[in-house]
Amino acid sequence: GTEYHGLSYDALTAHTAFVFLRYMFMSVEKRDDEDDRTIGELFYCMIDELADITFHHSLQILVEAMFESVKEIFQLTEEQMERFTKAFISRLPKYMQEAISPSLAA
Repeated sequence: GTEYHGLSYDALTAHTAFVFLRYMFMSVEKRDDEDDRTIGELFYCMIDELADITFHHSLQILVEAMFESVKEIFQLTEEQMERFTKAFISRLPKYMQEAISPSLAA
């Protein structure tokens, strides 16, 4: 159904203006509810603090944790640990080898 049944041009124009105004208010409210960017500078501060960890950094954390665990549990000597490290890294795909820091790859 329709909301307005008048024949006056002025009334029809006013009704159209109110419909557009109502639509704009509803759109603004919807965006405020759904889009975090509407909180302004706070959004950018929040995003900076929650920056994603990079692939390089996450791989480095995992490899270092694994090497430390292997060294502790199996009580490997430095020479054995170096051989294990080289063997492990050589079996990784090239992009992972490049992501591991030179200190681990040496």
